[in-house]
Amino acid sequence: MDATDYYDLPMLVGEHYMLASILRETSDTILYRGTQRELRREVVVEALRKSAAKDPRQVRLFLDSAKAQAGFVDARVSRVLEAMHVNDTWMVVRENPPGDPLDMTLNDGKRLPALDVCRLMILLCKLCLRLDAEHIASSRFLLEDIFYYAHDFCIMNPVRAGERAASSSRLYLTSAAREIVSLPDAESPLSSTLTAILRRMSNQRDDSPLTPALYLAELSRLYTLMIGAK
Repeated sequence: MDATDYYDLPMLVGEHYMLASILRETSDTILYRGTQRELRREVVVEALRKSAAKDPRQVRLFLDSAKAQAGFVDARVSRVLEAMHVNDTWMVVRENPPGDPLDMTLNDGKRLPALDVCRLMILLCKLCLRLDAEHIASSRFLLEDIFYYAHDFCIMNPVRAGERAASSSRLYLTSAAREIVSLPDAESPLSSTLTAILRRMSNQRDDSPLTPALYLAELSRLYTLMIGAK
């Protein structure tokens, strides 16, 4: 990796955003946690590596994805705030979801009420159904993109530029089920039933567009039973 891709943190960019720490990296981008100074709002800033910024195709894909994310409005998905050209590269600023990322929750040995985990899977099924219906491409499922707060969830914007593959929802949901299967508290009512559904989802091989809807119906029925069992 080019050393010029990295900043000495903390670092002020675009006159408004103070970068504080690196969240994670990909081959083409670096994600920073930062603060919008005037509003004291926490943000995530995704910076295109300077090597990638020299490639017009990479720049176009990066900006097209930012435009697609900006047009995808959902109460549970982080919003795009702006795109800017700074220090010879492009950056996209997004809301920083409140709460703790689920990878940190699992790494700390914490478990969540099965009711909450069921709610999350319902949310992800609905998200996949919408992305399918609107033919919107999306990134693969990442546990660190899901944030938990006050018994609810927020998702880092998964939208990407490009065509949506027929396998997108299956791959997203099977990966989610595989990563989340150990998250429910075993002592929660109907936790074993939820775990059985997650294990079945993790082995799903059918790319039928009905699959997310069928799991949504099954999880919704279970959610109703869980509420009654509280």
